[in-house]
Amino acid sequence: MTLPDVTEKPAVRGEPTEIADGVHVIADNRVPLVPNVGIVVGDRAALVIDTGIGPRNGEYVLGRARRLAGGRPLFLTTTHFHPEHGFGAQAFRGEATIIGNRAQRDELRRKGPGYVEMFKGLGPHIAAALCAAYNDWLGRYCATDPNRLIGVALLPQQDPRLAAAELERAVTNHGFVGGVMRPNRIGGRTVDHPDFDVLWGTAERLDVPMSLHEAYLAGIDTVGLDRMSSYAACHIVSHVFEQMAAMVSVTLAGIFQRFPRLRVGFLEAGCGWAPTWTDRIEEHFELAPDDYRGGNPSGAINTRSWLTFEIEEPGLASTLEQGWADNVMFASDYPHHDAVYPGAVKSAMERGLDEELERKVLGDNALAFYGDRLRRVVSG
Repeated sequence: MTLPDVTEKPAVRGEPTEIADGVHVIADNRVPLVPNVGIVVGDRAALVIDTGIGPRNGEYVLGRARRLAGGRPLFLTTTHFHPEHGFGAQAFRGEATIIGNRAQRDELRRKGPGYVEMFKGLGPHIAAALCAAYNDWLGRYCATDPNRLIGVALLPQQDPRLAAAELERAVTNHGFVGGVMRPNRIGGRTVDHPDFDVLWGTAERLDVPMSLHEAYLAGIDTVGLDRMSSYAACHIVSHVFEQMAAMVSVTLAGIFQRFPRLRVGFLEAGCGWAPTWTDRIEEHFELAPDDYRGGNPSGAINTRSWLTFEIEEPGLASTLEQGWADNVMFASDYPHHDAVYPGAVKSAMERGLDEELERKVLGDNALAFYGDRLRRVVSG
């Protein structure tokens, strides 16, 4: 399947042009992944043909269709199932009667997996559009109970400037309390790449943390997978190895020193590895100080990084005793199939920690990580 050259944001733009009586077209302007959108206005109803890719394009088309329809009922159909033709249809839910056909349904079933693979190779503007669509959905979901549901923005790390812009948009528009991206090498960049400075600076200015969250997915550049031959082996290796590598990269790049108010989370990898790994990173400063852009990292890693612990993780108490008592947080892992549910909080409270440590890992440390934006929500 051939990938289009996506160097321009695939946005539907411009106003409808009437090309025949009641037949209007929003032209594609020769932008890849933008269709020619049709709006046909009849005596009793209006028919929209194709939506563009994603809910923003769908909302744009819907607005033009409403104006042309002049109060007439709306119908929507798509010429075929390709993403740029129909993946804005969610904007029409409840606003129009959506008409599909069996042939498109069957074609989607046959070819859908191939299009998922294709999306992996599309450009940063597609990633940004997908992240924005997800964050907008998450914002609506959290708005149903804003005192209990608080969002963290998914960021298009394929382009750090787009990631910074999406972080600011999601925090400003939806009240999100942080951003999240992968620790892996994405788009040729690891997390210590200087292009990411714009993202760290934006997070620092907004006073929100940046979380690095690993999840094993085949096809993504992941430390150690070249030596593994099974799902279990890859899953065991990916989470911890990626976060260990990211912690080294962030530290040697001097990110903690260059962005002194930035908070970084190395999440979904447990915590038992951190004390020994921190010691190893710090002691190497004596061996190769010129490799440390921010100077001596002693005392920075375990005060500027936050971790999460697995409910049954044996190294929790030891990690807290070795300088991480203020920087390890509870995470339920819900709704993953291997999560402790129901009863995650109860299980955590049965770990036998003293009252002060229990209060920290179950609440105080998360408040410190997410900062005043979360504190204001919690305080009501």
